[in-house]
Amino acid sequence: MVRMTVLRKGCLCLLVFVLILLFLVPVTAEQEPMGYFEVKSNPQGADVLVNGKFAGETPVIAPVRTMNTNGTVIRIMMQGFQIWEQIYNQSPSSGEVVPIQAVLSPVSTVGSLKVSSTPSGAMVTVDNGNGQMAPWTYQDLPTGSHLVSLFMVGYEPYVKTVEIHPGEITELAADMTLRKESGTLEISSDPGGATAYVDGVHVGTTNLVVGNLPPGRHEVKIAHAGNDDYVEWLSVQNQATTKVHAVLKPVSATSGGFVVVTTEPPGASVFLDDEYQGLTETGKPLEISNVTPGSHRIYVSSKNYEDYEAMAVVTSGTITPVTVQMNPSPMPQACGLVIVSSDPAGADIMIDGQIRGTTPATIETLNSGRHTYSIRLAGYQEYNSSLDIIPGQVLQINTVLTSDSNTSGSRGKGIPGPTPLLIIGVIVGMGFLFSRKI
Repeated sequence: MVRMTVLRKGCLCLLVFVLILLFLVPVTAEQEPMGYFEVKSNPQGADVLVNGKFAGETPVIAPVRTMNTNGTVIRIMMQGFQIWEQIYNQSPSSGEVVPIQAVLSPVSTVGSLKVSSTPSGAMVTVDNGNGQMAPWTYQDLPTGSHLVSLFMVGYEPYVKTVEIHPGEITELAADMTLRKESGTLEISSDPGGATAYVDGVHVGTTNLVVGNLPPGRHEVKIAHAGNDDYVEWLSVQNQATTKVHAVLKPVSATSGGFVVVTTEPPGASVFLDDEYQGLTETGKPLEISNVTPGSHRIYVSSKNYEDYEAMAVVTSGTITPVTVQMNPSPMPQACGLVIVSSDPAGADIMIDGQIRGTTPATIETLNSGRHTYSIRLAGYQEYNSSLDIIPGQVLQINTVLTSDSNTSGSRGKGIPGPTPLLIIGVIVGMGFLFSRKI
């Protein structure tokens, strides 16, 4: 009889232990409730990582613990597109579903190249194209390797291959080297004030001295509106000065025409039919002589100003004036542009502590460099972050605002787990019934 009583008591203890194990998992799940991020992207099919762990491809619903106080990092990646990443400081409430809509931006296929020279004023070409005067910034260059060449009278040519990275600005500072052996040209003209070229490169206005030329033969061209061009080949000796004086003759009936370009402000680069002609100067226009009669494309470019383009009709022996009033560029080369949107829309945009509009909005002429910004909307948590702008960049910001409300969202259908009190009641009741039978 005693053995039977002990056996029954052991069975009762075993029953209690089994019941505790059966209900232990539901109790733990109730103590760690889950919220959800519903992640969508345009285009779809992007990989989603939640705190560094793969959660699936968009569209996907990613569960997160509501007790997480370290914030949630959601990263969306897709080949051919920039990485989209946001940090959510507050986790969804138990059963709440927070929507995230990410618009992926294609990876840029172009970059920028900023070229400077010491001394400044060197002629720069990229891939043997049209020349520009350093310093100069080339925009929208295809990514990859490019051949950059700099030329300056009296200096050795500077040639280097640079790598252009997508969406980035590459800087090249060329330290020009003086020629070891060189001579000098002293150029004058009658009348004075003519435009002088040495080996096709614009060197200034007569009368002038051009030094540091490599020994050997050089072409000297002197042009003045209303006169025929003066062209002569001269031999320059090492450590010697060669003089040339051009007596310009009035234009003949069979000569070409002249294009005289004046810009305000001066210092603009002038191209005739895509060939570089030189820079306009303060108080003196750029004269282009011996232009074939007919229609020609005039293109004028200057940093931080809109490009100018026009057609000029040139006739033999006459001067065609071109006067250009340069308009400031809506996006200077030292600025970028930011497109800001939020879900929901209508939030205030603060950049560096100043209101710049409400979402969705396009913020133009934002100076290059680092900026802080915040997005504010009543009833939602303020979003704060920072951004880096490079010259000419277009940056897109998409933000999903988190509600200040702690109200839980809709729960999925299911059977809720039993509470600890219910478990204890079941155990006590079954123990009581079992003892009555004993």
